[in-house]
Amino acid sequence: FAMRCAWVPRPVRRQLLVQVTAPSSALLSRGGLLRSRVLARPDAVRHLRASSSPSVFPTTACTATVEDVKPQNGGMILDLGLPSLVPEWRKMFSSTTMLADVAAGLTVGCIAVPLSLAIAVASGLPPEVGLVSAATAGLVGAMMGGTTLAITGPANAIILLIGEAVHTHGIAALPIITCAAGGLQLLTGMARGGKVTKFVPWSVISGFTTGIGLMILTGQLPKALGLAVPGGLKPLEILTAMSDRLADINLGAAALAAGTAAAMLTLPKLHPKIPSALVAVAGATAATRLFDLDVATVGALPAASDAFHLSALALPPIEALPSLTSTILLIYAMTSIESLLSCSAIDKMRPTTYKHCPDQELIGQGVANMTSAAFMGMPVTAVIARSSLNVKLKANTRLPSLVQAGFVFSSVAFFSDYMATVPMAALSGVLITSGISMLNPPELKHCLSVDRRDMLPYLATTAGMLTVGMAEGIGLGCVTAGAMALVPLLSAARMRFRPVVFAPDATERLHLTDKHGQQLQIEPATPLWQLAGPLNFLSMLSIDELAGQIEKREGDVIVDMQHVESVEFTGGEELINRLIEAAGDRKVHLVNCSEQLEAALNECDLHNKTIIYATLK
Repeated sequence: FAMRCAWVPRPVRRQLLVQVTAPSSALLSRGGLLRSRVLARPDAVRHLRASSSPSVFPTTACTATVEDVKPQNGGMILDLGLPSLVPEWRKMFSSTTMLADVAAGLTVGCIAVPLSLAIAVASGLPPEVGLVSAATAGLVGAMMGGTTLAITGPANAIILLIGEAVHTHGIAALPIITCAAGGLQLLTGMARGGKVTKFVPWSVISGFTTGIGLMILTGQLPKALGLAVPGGLKPLEILTAMSDRLADINLGAAALAAGTAAAMLTLPKLHPKIPSALVAVAGATAATRLFDLDVATVGALPAASDAFHLSALALPPIEALPSLTSTILLIYAMTSIESLLSCSAIDKMRPTTYKHCPDQELIGQGVANMTSAAFMGMPVTAVIARSSLNVKLKANTRLPSLVQAGFVFSSVAFFSDYMATVPMAALSGVLITSGISMLNPPELKHCLSVDRRDMLPYLATTAGMLTVGMAEGIGLGCVTAGAMALVPLLSAARMRFRPVVFAPDATERLHLTDKHGQQLQIEPATPLWQLAGPLNFLSMLSIDELAGQIEKREGDVIVDMQHVESVEFTGGEELINRLIEAAGDRKVHLVNCSEQLEAALNECDLHNKTIIYATLK
């Protein structure tokens, strides 16, 4: 970038280090080995080559790709990944892709406007907040994000998080929440923490998606039917409140919501490029005017100059900081996970020359959220629905994201009067369709095809979200998944046993002696019990099972301890006591004990009711 600037002195430009792809893969410069990597224009490379010796600049063509200049592993990304983004910005103005990209951006914008309106209203915010957030954050997310074809804007998955935050802290606290969550995303990306979401099980994420879908459905049903239901209710409470108000259903609102949902579900099947949300909402608005329906509408929207204005962040009172901090952390976690998962899925749909970078994505989303907060906006994420449509429309660069952001801005500037007449029931129909699409996440099918036990954390997450709360449901799902992951480890960390037959081919009694001179006489084909693994508190059930089987056998009890790795007092004492109890009047022989194990078992058998042997010969 510096080599394009005329104000950079020519001697300085000549000393800039450039990457040269040579057969030997050596990184050389005019001054010696390359110590930094910058992207240079080919004409700048030719200029330096002309003034340099042939040995330094070989005749092989000099190339520098996005992969070459991406931040390498290790250290903070202090440059915010800008060296890898500059080539991406240049690609947006390619004459071969610009027309297709502009068309894709306009189509995505047609979807973004009604969705942003609906998400803002469902979050308890003024409708213009969704549009402002989609325009400002969409622009910055497109320029700074880690995925070429991703679209940034308000997302269905965080509707309830934002609604709960607004209900608890008020709208005035939303900018500081959005800014703080964005700042944490920015720091996480700069610290290369983008891979942390890989530790969240897919089963939990699927449960979260289904839970959000169900909560959106139950939350929008009263609005779709024109019913007044108190806020802050859980899904089951909403359904109960609706059942008491069925006589007050507004048939006009119900018809608009059903028609909007039906149009959104059927139009994409007719042609994938139809902006189903815009057509459905426009049709519902026209029907409202045509039939003079008595339904609630969005209402007057402020002018663009009033909607898009910078605002100062109001610091919250000290006593509100603990609650506010937990809200910020939850929104930060959910927006980050939603963005990274969406971008990972988008990159798999159609990879681009710019490989998806999770660290860069967090940087981009962090800056986008901080920009949204500066304009009194709401938290945003990379959204999978609009992004996947962008992929299907054959987008090639980041230009469609900029075009859709400009389209959203234009809608506020030029069509605010029309949007004020949009019926709320139509927006509920849009969200109901989105909720239905979230009920059966595609990831769940893959999880269950590998391990059907993943249904447990999935159900735990969904049930917890519906009955207790979102954060609690996610925590319950993670605990369930963690416990399931620990089961194999716990199984390996406890004692195992098996019955074996000693010297099955012997024809006479064997006389065995340990190093202490203790003798043990064993008849041929004598059954004994062989233990393995650690002997600890996790072995209680195994010890109970062993004692139960010993009670059913006759003769002295002989236990081979050769493969016992370690002993803990709780497990050792339980083994001694249960063996003595199960043996009754029979003798208990613990053979092939190591020195450490022998000393530990002697401590556990204070009354010397067992006979402990070292290694027998």
